[in-house]
Amino acid sequence: MKGLVPLLVLLLLIPLAHAQNLNEALQECPGTLTGSTAPVQIHLQMTDDHSEMNVIWATNARANAEVEWSSSNGDGASTGESYCYNHDMAFHLAKMENLPIGEEVTYRVGQSNQWSESYTFTTIDPTANHFSWISIADHGDSSEAIDVSDAILADQNTQMVTISGDISYADGEQTAWDNWFQIQEDSMTSIPWVTAVGNHENEPGYEFSPYEHRFDSDNIIESETFWYSRDLPGIHMIFMSTEHDFEFGSEQYAWLENDLITANKNREERPFIIIYGHKPMYSSNSYHGSEVELRTALETLYVEQEVDLVIAGHDHFYERTWPVIGEVTQSEGVDDGTRFSQGEGPIHLVIGIAGRSAYEDLDEPQPEWSAWRENSTYGWTRLVYHGDSRELSFTHHRIDGTIGDSFTLQEASLNLEKDEGILGVPGFGSTIPILALVGAALKRLR
Repeated sequence: MKGLVPLLVLLLLIPLAHAQNLNEALQECPGTLTGSTAPVQIHLQMTDDHSEMNVIWATNARANAEVEWSSSNGDGASTGESYCYNHDMAFHLAKMENLPIGEEVTYRVGQSNQWSESYTFTTIDPTANHFSWISIADHGDSSEAIDVSDAILADQNTQMVTISGDISYADGEQTAWDNWFQIQEDSMTSIPWVTAVGNHENEPGYEFSPYEHRFDSDNIIESETFWYSRDLPGIHMIFMSTEHDFEFGSEQYAWLENDLITANKNREERPFIIIYGHKPMYSSNSYHGSEVELRTALETLYVEQEVDLVIAGHDHFYERTWPVIGEVTQSEGVDDGTRFSQGEGPIHLVIGIAGRSAYEDLDEPQPEWSAWRENSTYGWTRLVYHGDSRELSFTHHRIDGTIGDSFTLQEASLNLEKDEGILGVPGFGSTIPILALVGAALKRLR
């Protein structure tokens, strides 16, 4: 008891931030009772309101969560909340509000006696006519992963990064998260990284707790919504979880259905719908391959709601499908298979090439639905929305500076000669897609 008294006295002398309490600190992160309050691992987190931006950071010792910012709307300051989990770092989340749309904001985080340096970011204008972002999956901190991180940092045009799960590969070693965030900090302080959860975020001894404490999608600390969406210029993006129940009747399925129905009512403003998740519906890699249960549960919904792209990771290689339904190719496009129109069926991409060891064994022969695949390269993918032409362009970049694959998806019809299909469903050129949907629906109801 005598040893505990000085500890409690010391704790009471430390400024207590919102959401912190003695029991949490003593039981979960006693190492945060002393140490530096210098902000580290600073990273922006996008909300569903583009006039807001959350920022999360860590400190070795408990501290207050304060952010100050300056923009054309004036100066602002707010105090957020601080918290910890079973790892001796304190985490802080604070929100910047009333930010000008499409303009630069300067900010710093910390508290009265210990501030970070100042950083800048530009808020996203959801009505902009042009939007560029980078998508990756299966990252970590290998030399190849650092090459990808350097490429992201060097790209002066990208406005956001998405990552389809398997982020740091901490796998229970929490300092791996600390190191990963420090490596990405130069990028994450100026553009938001938006995440879908992967199987490696479900850590032994911790489950999803580290992910819940280090990222934010719902403005609630020590919690995380594992499926959510964001409206961007020309794009409605959905981030779903392949690591939680997605079957018909589940909470996630109901949310996905409602969100897609709403998104389809706004196609004039945002013509493209992209779904990010970790495990792929279509993969010809021999290590994991296609997640058939995922496809059985959700492909019908995605087709009915005319999802344009489904972007996954999990298999450490690159693959793009043709527009496909029920393993049947719906179109091979034009311009040597590099240009497609909406409504022909979702295009699926596996982009698990951001740094983890490549899975080199592929299914042979190559499935007819597989348009392009490569199994020993690393890199990142860039997507650009072109508002003037209402097109979405996609490029797979390798870390050696070469381009592996590219295609364009356009809203307008390709004007190819085709029949109207059964029931006049747009994009269906034969009875095969209908039969595929019916078959999938019957499987779902069994």
